[in-house]
Amino acid sequence: MTTEYYNDNAELLARQYLSTTFEEVHSSWLPHLDRLFDEASALSILDVGAGIGRDAAYLARQLSEQPITVEQSVEVVAVEPAHLLADLGKKHTKGLNVTWIVDSLPRLNRLAIYQNGFNLILLSAVWMHIPEAERTTALQTLAHLLAPNGRLVITLRHGPNSDTRIMHPVSVDELQEIAKKAHLEVIDSTDKETDKLGRTQVFWQTVVLERIKNSPANKKLLPIKG
Repeated sequence: MTTEYYNDNAELLARQYLSTTFEEVHSSWLPHLDRLFDEASALSILDVGAGIGRDAAYLARQLSEQPITVEQSVEVVAVEPAHLLADLGKKHTKGLNVTWIVDSLPRLNRLAIYQNGFNLILLSAVWMHIPEAERTTALQTLAHLLAPNGRLVITLRHGPNSDTRIMHPVSVDELQEIAKKAHLEVIDSTDKETDKLGRTQVFWQTVVLERIKNSPANKKLLPIKG
């Protein structure tokens, strides 16, 4: 039902998403992004639920305006389960280093080749669509895709919904608890923030996670260099 809604309303949603900027929507966690850009010579980013590709385009462009002496590269993988929305996203990110894949959580089966490969994983306006029973599997999937010192950023939507999309209750406490099963820990979270589209009953929180240091998962899956 939810994927059908995004396909049926792809053009409308595209205009809605592009009415706000990456900086407006994601200002609360930009320091984490800045740190990643400062430290990594080659940055791999996964945008799950990429929609029209607003965020993927912004992230892929971050080095395009830098001096050519900067030896740094950015690769973005954009995952979107609604194929019509993904088609619009491909057009929006044309010419940028963005690879589009039609797939969905909790397992992201088509991304198995990227294990341990992403410095940043972004789930913007996605977590509320994942049923509670699938969230542990979803986090374990994302943990396997996350690089040793990478960041996983998840936005949480609070408030009613008036259309046919299926949305489940979310909370930082629940996310913090199930993250342990995926050997992840919350390192940053925001208070509730107002909706950038002006919906007065909708609020958002941003949660940043990383792998638990010296966890069994790190030792087994990720031989840490240096």
